[in-house]
Amino acid sequence: MLSMFAWLTLLVNAVTLLLIICLLRRNGTRSALPSTFRVAASRLAVVITVAASLGSLYLSEVGDLTPCRWCWIQRIAMYPLAFVLLIGWLTGDRLVRRYAVPMAVLGLAASTWHYLLQQVAFLSDAESCSLVTPCSVTYIEKFGFISIPWMAGSVFLLTVILLTGFRSTESRIG
Repeated sequence: MLSMFAWLTLLVNAVTLLLIICLLRRNGTRSALPSTFRVAASRLAVVITVAASLGSLYLSEVGDLTPCRWCWIQRIAMYPLAFVLLIGWLTGDRLVRRYAVPMAVLGLAASTWHYLLQQVAFLSDAESCSLVTPCSVTYIEKFGFISIPWMAGSVFLLTVILLTGFRSTESRIG
């Protein structure tokens, strides 16, 4: 199951890279992607945040991985983000981006810091975490770089790109 999470993260990273390239290649108001994708972008943001929330619950409740403090901070950003985007999409709230984008940016910042705690030796002694569940311990590492904070950060980044770079007047979220 953990390998599946890692492969899905690679897929999210590939999609993110593709979308960044499309945004950079944009000419004026014309996009390198069809308008149907612009409409589907908000739906994709809902799907990936809900899937990430369910995945994090799976890792802690079924996989018995105890979340550290920084994992909880990321969850504090991800769970409401998924809920806000889902409710916004169901109700057609065209202003939901005002709330969702800052939540995703804060979650991305927390994920980045947590990843640095795991990867940079002199940061691993940070006193923000407990001895029972240290933030510097990498419970999962696939392909040499994918860990839980990388997974969460990938979803937060893709969400920011989808909500800010691919707005549509025809989308339920706007």
